[in-house]
Amino acid sequence: MPDKLDWNDVRFFLETARARQMSRAGKRMGVSHTTVARHVERIETLLQTKLFEPGADGLTPTEAGAALMPLAEDMEARAVTIRDLFQRPGGLAGRVRIGAPDGFGNAVLSRLLPGLCAQEPNLTVELVPLPATHKLSTREVDIAVSLDRPESGRMIMQRLADYDLRLYASRDFVARHGLPQTRDALAALPFVGYIDELLYTRELDFNRKIHPGIVTRYKAATVQAQLDAILAGAGLGVLPCFITRGRDLVTILPDEIAFSRAYWLLFSEDDRENSRVRRVADYIRTATQAEAASLRHAG
Repeated sequence: MPDKLDWNDVRFFLETARARQMSRAGKRMGVSHTTVARHVERIETLLQTKLFEPGADGLTPTEAGAALMPLAEDMEARAVTIRDLFQRPGGLAGRVRIGAPDGFGNAVLSRLLPGLCAQEPNLTVELVPLPATHKLSTREVDIAVSLDRPESGRMIMQRLADYDLRLYASRDFVARHGLPQTRDALAALPFVGYIDELLYTRELDFNRKIHPGIVTRYKAATVQAQLDAILAGAGLGVLPCFITRGRDLVTILPDEIAFSRAYWLLFSEDDRENSRVRRVADYIRTATQAEAASLRHAG
């Protein structure tokens, strides 16, 4: 029977409380769920009380577990503070997973993040597309880039950058169909766009905003697939200006059909003192804002 509280056990308790599942907590910490269970059991044995109970949404802290949470978080914050005091440049280690919309992730972050890897060679950086299944609340990603500003939840929110979108067509498409001069003329032409049921935010539902009579003939779940289809002449489509630079595309009604959106950088309030997450978030924000002009319409 343990005779004192071990910080390592507390780490597993915290991750289980945040992830709501021991298997998910184990995945994030790089261990098996049985290892997580063993550490949690050590604390429960020491305190002689149960810290979790199963529920519809997974493991829920008991009254004792809820009472332990703020104390455990205080221990975590102090541990991070001690570590940061002696942190050498380039000395971060561990994993940070970033979820981002595919357009921004593929065209911007995939180009910027290798610079962070060069500065932090012992840090593992993971970039994943951000569909509805990757959520901060379930701890499947540590940092999220989002088009929506959350209205609730314990999150740190930072406006990352604004970006512009325009309506585009290939030169071959314009040669075949002519250059439309009005919005009403667009209703007779095929469009490229998102698959409705896979549209994770209505911020991207552009075609309905352009004209109610538009028919989307080619649908794809990613911006890259839509770009390829538009380049191939499958139809007209709205694209972020930053992914069309250097492409042989024609901007359609650029003064009349113009959209602007914002990217938000999000991470959990629980990670406010996490040096790895804070370092990656700061890098993304600084590197992106240095290139903010490239995300806007060139005019």
